Amino acid sequence: MPNAYTRLFVPDSLASPLTKSTYLRLGSYSDEEEKLVTGLATTVGETPAAVNKHESDNAGLLAFTNKDFQANIEGAALLKIGRGQTTEVTNGNSQHQVSKGTYEISAENGVSISAGANGTPADIILTASNRVKLINNGDKLETTVGNSEKQTMGDTKELFQGTKFTCMRGAATTLTMARNVSMFFGEAFTFKIARECSVNLSDMNSMTIGNKLDVVEGHDVKQVIGSSTKCVFGPDFKSADSDTKILRKSDFKLAPEDFKSVGRDMKFCKTSVLNTDEELRKGQSNVEEYKLVTRKAEITSSSGNEEVIQKNSVNFM
Repeated sequence: MPNAYTRLFVPDSLASPLTKSTYLRLGSYSDEEEKLVTGLATTVGETPAAVNKHESDNAGLLAFTNKDFQANIEGAALLKIGRGQTTEVTNGNSQHQVSKGTYEISAENGVSISAGANGTPADIILTASNRVKLINNGDKLETTVGNSEKQTMGDTKELFQGTKFTCMRGAATTLTMARNVSMFFGEAFTFKIARECSVNLSDMNSMTIGNKLDVVEGHDVKQVIGSSTKCVFGPDFKSADSDTKILRKSDFKLAPEDFKSVGRDMKFCKTSVLNTDEELRKGQSNVEEYKLVTRKAEITSSSGNEEVIQKNSVNFM
């Protein structure tokens, strides 16, 4: 093939050089034609680990034109290349359009798409008028250096099988304007070193079937504006260093048995009412008033040069 020479020239003028002509030729490059080629090369290999660079020997079929190149084919076009293909667009855009049909790209060792070169920002836009289907049978790595935005106008389903690790550094805001149903089957562990504030402007129901442990290292404040009901079907144990209870209205306590053991019991009341079952059966009711009386006694005695004063104070209830 390098010994065969065939050239078809269409020059602008009879004295025009090759770079000002349109021609189809077969054979090795001439000295003037070497200025036209860009030194393009391709890689050849059956596997990504055994990729070799293939460079042209500047022999074969060369088509060159200094004008626009167009190819109009009424039938089908088949292009089969045995040692790879490299296409370079030095200035301008490249467009591939299929009016009716499917555009398919298949590569055994992978497909690489990149936009931008030498630090020039460029976008990659994929648009589908119907469904976008992505199948990944191996690992997947996504890296976003910048803002990320996702809009879904429809239902979303996510299924994870395996371990999931999520690390968030920054501010996270979640706005849900619909019903939110969360079901978790397993074991959950939450560890927080931060301040947490929760505001709920509607009803809230919580149900726990099993044991529940709350440990608070610090102040625990609960404020209820409205009714508060607590039902315990079982033993209720409370242990505290001190307990202060302030009621603005009445306090009602109903217990079959009430046992209390205290070291010192002090009670100040305006009116005390004590009724027993026997007194109620007899139609009797006792109301007792307690008055606090303080009596002081002072004893003075003198002996010699010393005077001793003794004071005793006795409180009666």
